[in-house]
Amino acid sequence: MTRSTAARATTTHALAAAARHLGGADRLVRSSTLLLNASYEVLCFVETPRALTLLVNEQVDVVQAAPDRFVHSRHLTLPWPTIVALRHYVLVPYDVQATTETASRSQVLARDKHTCAYCGGRGTTIDHVVPQSRGGLNTWTNLVACCAPCNNRKADRTPEEAGMRLLFEPHPPRDASALQRMVWDLIGQG
Repeated sequence: MTRSTAARATTTHALAAAARHLGGADRLVRSSTLLLNASYEVLCFVETPRALTLLVNEQVDVVQAAPDRFVHSRHLTLPWPTIVALRHYVLVPYDVQATTETASRSQVLARDKHTCAYCGGRGTTIDHVVPQSRGGLNTWTNLVACCAPCNNRKADRTPEEAGMRLLFEPHPPRDASALQRMVWDLIGQG
């Protein structure tokens, strides 16, 4: 048995044991672990079984584990990871993700704090900067919060064609900044 095959088998046994201990696989899959790049930049949340697999395959290091919580197998005991960091840096093309990742109405309104991107009033609808009829997508860089009068005025045109100016540029949410501060604080304590 090769090392990677043995590691996968060990992971499978560890996950099965954890599922039994925690009251079923559903609970194990529902939990998540914060994944950091090697530079400790926040990447995303992954399901805990995925984090455990990365840990067994020596692709991540545990930054923070749940106290008094472990995954046991016959030959291995692993900490329950709440934050893990990749051992090797992965380049993430941020701009590509921002222009391809879809955004929902509620996410856009929350990002823009319900502020109309054209007049600064209360934004209750969303607007496609590049209209859908012209290929505009439901992405973070193409959606803005908008009030109903501005949305009707702009209609199926670009802001330039409608004689309207964006007060701010649409961007992906910056939710990760709070998580990133937490990570830097954690590193400072360690």
